[in-house]
Amino acid sequence: MGKVKKSKLEEDDEDTRCGLGPFQGEWLQKFATKKSYLLTYSFLGIFQAMFVSYSIATLTTLEKQFKLKSQTTGILLAGNEVSQILLSLLMTYFGGHGHRPRLAAFGVLFSGAASILVVVPHFVYGQATAITNVTRSLDVCSTSPESVMPTMNPEESCDDTAPIGPMIYIFMSQFVSGIGTTLFSILGITYLDDNVKRKQTPMLIGLMSALRLIGPVFGYGLAAICMRIYVNLSETTTLKPRDPSWIGAWWLGFMVIGIIQLSAFWLLACYPRRLPKKSTTAQGFGTIASLRQHSQTKRPEARTFKKFPAALRRLLTNKILMLNNCAGVFFVFALSGYLTFLPKYMETQFQQSSSMSGLVNGLTGIMFMCTGLLLAGYLVSRFKFAAWKLQVWDVIIGIVWVALLVTFAFMGCNAKPIHGLENAENGDGAMLGIPVTPCSEDCNCQANRFAPACSEDGEVNFFSACHAGCSMMNHTGDQTIFSDCSCIKEWKNSTSMTDTGSWYNGRAIGGYCPSNCFQMFLIYISVMGVIKFLSSMGRVSNILITFRCVPEEDKSFAIGLGYLLTSLFAFIPAPIVYGAVVDQACILWRTDSCGVRGNCWIYDQEKMRLYLHILTASVVTIGVVFDFFTCFAVRDLDLYAEDSDEKFGENGTVTSSNNKELQPMLSSRPTPPTSKLNEEEFIKTLEA
Repeated sequence: MGKVKKSKLEEDDEDTRCGLGPFQGEWLQKFATKKSYLLTYSFLGIFQAMFVSYSIATLTTLEKQFKLKSQTTGILLAGNEVSQILLSLLMTYFGGHGHRPRLAAFGVLFSGAASILVVVPHFVYGQATAITNVTRSLDVCSTSPESVMPTMNPEESCDDTAPIGPMIYIFMSQFVSGIGTTLFSILGITYLDDNVKRKQTPMLIGLMSALRLIGPVFGYGLAAICMRIYVNLSETTTLKPRDPSWIGAWWLGFMVIGIIQLSAFWLLACYPRRLPKKSTTAQGFGTIASLRQHSQTKRPEARTFKKFPAALRRLLTNKILMLNNCAGVFFVFALSGYLTFLPKYMETQFQQSSSMSGLVNGLTGIMFMCTGLLLAGYLVSRFKFAAWKLQVWDVIIGIVWVALLVTFAFMGCNAKPIHGLENAENGDGAMLGIPVTPCSEDCNCQANRFAPACSEDGEVNFFSACHAGCSMMNHTGDQTIFSDCSCIKEWKNSTSMTDTGSWYNGRAIGGYCPSNCFQMFLIYISVMGVIKFLSSMGRVSNILITFRCVPEEDKSFAIGLGYLLTSLFAFIPAPIVYGAVVDQACILWRTDSCGVRGNCWIYDQEKMRLYLHILTASVVTIGVVFDFFTCFAVRDLDLYAEDSDEKFGENGTVTSSNNKELQPMLSSRPTPPTSKLNEEEFIKTLEA
């Protein structure tokens, strides 16, 4: 027997049913709604975003454990963009016409695998490369050479290829994550846009983006918790989380994120190829509009490699799309580079711990951005601003952002320098070890044992209490006090009538000297939060312009092209460029017993602040210029017009502002059915 051909109603029913395989019960069909999809997509999007923010928050810790330079970590993080460059066009070109919810679910599956993959280096290499539980006796001066422990484990070799293993795993994790991000982000959001009215799209985009931004909050929060747990859970240590030698359990958070993603990805796969339209009913029967949708709906034309060049040419010659993408490239370049090294900047400039920097930056930034997205979505949906007005808003915000970046480049803290590094050289010529001063030259201090201590008067920082010549140590609560410090002289008046007094060895307190940085830290966080609020309001308009300036069938492909351009010219070079620029502000590199340079211990605060903000301001300025030209290109672009604005006439006929000439034909159509039994016969009549 030949294969029975399915009717159009049967094909339509299959395309709009929830479930997987045989599990498509009627109770599942009530979840085939845009609200249900929005919640499911946003829930999974939380963990997608957690991976990114958690990676940024633990970046400094990864550098410490595997002795990586900032430029090296920038290259490793580019693995995410490499996969998007190689695969984004093909995935969005073909995936845009496939079963998008299931493809987006595969994206979550890939992201979960990436989260598990990045953990492998800790268990394979981490035990050897982590700073192990050294004793606090190394912090004090000792004239006995036997008291100094080696800087490396005895089994550790000086082979320069040793760090290659962890770097391969980290890069591959980012590569796999890039595949997951592309499938999830692009196909998931275009699926929603295709299943709602255009006037609802801005609000839904704002709501979806805001819900997904909750992910970074949880990511930074999870990082703050994990960074307070020692990297090797089976070991106990006397090190404190604020100690620069401390390495937190960065791998633990990745395990949590990955397990949840691998357990919940199937939720998204249950949604149908397209959501069923909600029929407008009158006296128990469907209108012609709802039935005509059944009769005319058909799957999009299959995509082939032969048609790929023509589709790509359509996008590359679209002036609005390319101007919008060029502006986006420079803004993303600035944002990705700046935000990647923002926790490091806060640690260096405001002397905050890595956990505090990540937590405060995440909470304030996400709170302001969520508010901006929700407000923008509501305002655009409510007032339907013209495309050029939305672009003018982006230009204004860009100019304000540049002005504030330049201002912050010259506003810093009066932090005390490290003793012996006051005139240290920056960049590649920076020292690989702390210079030994005469007062501590016999103390056998470790060159890579960075545990800052401050003189009791709060005026001088030392690389460690050992470098301050301190020979005794006491603990008072959470504070460590060092005494008999030969590099700290304290004048004491004599009780004798004949002797006025003399100099004695002073005391030091563990940690940096106090400064006025906390007040400036609060000002900086507040102002950057306002900028994030204003700039996030432009995100909705940018997505809308991309959706509306291309044909319906090219929507996913257009976003894929945008991902390709931003990955190739922004996400990949930005961390590398910013890492190289930040390294130029280094004044003390960490080094091992083999003399190999690792991560930077200490930065020149003023130069780091200047380099980071001036570079970002310059890149943002170029983006503002492209936004300015986009204002003119989108003058005639309609963001809200429906493809066919159908209205119902008095006798149930369909009217359309675009097809008024069809009214005589439509009005002569037969009366709609009064039950579902003769529904298919009625459709055949319409097709006749």
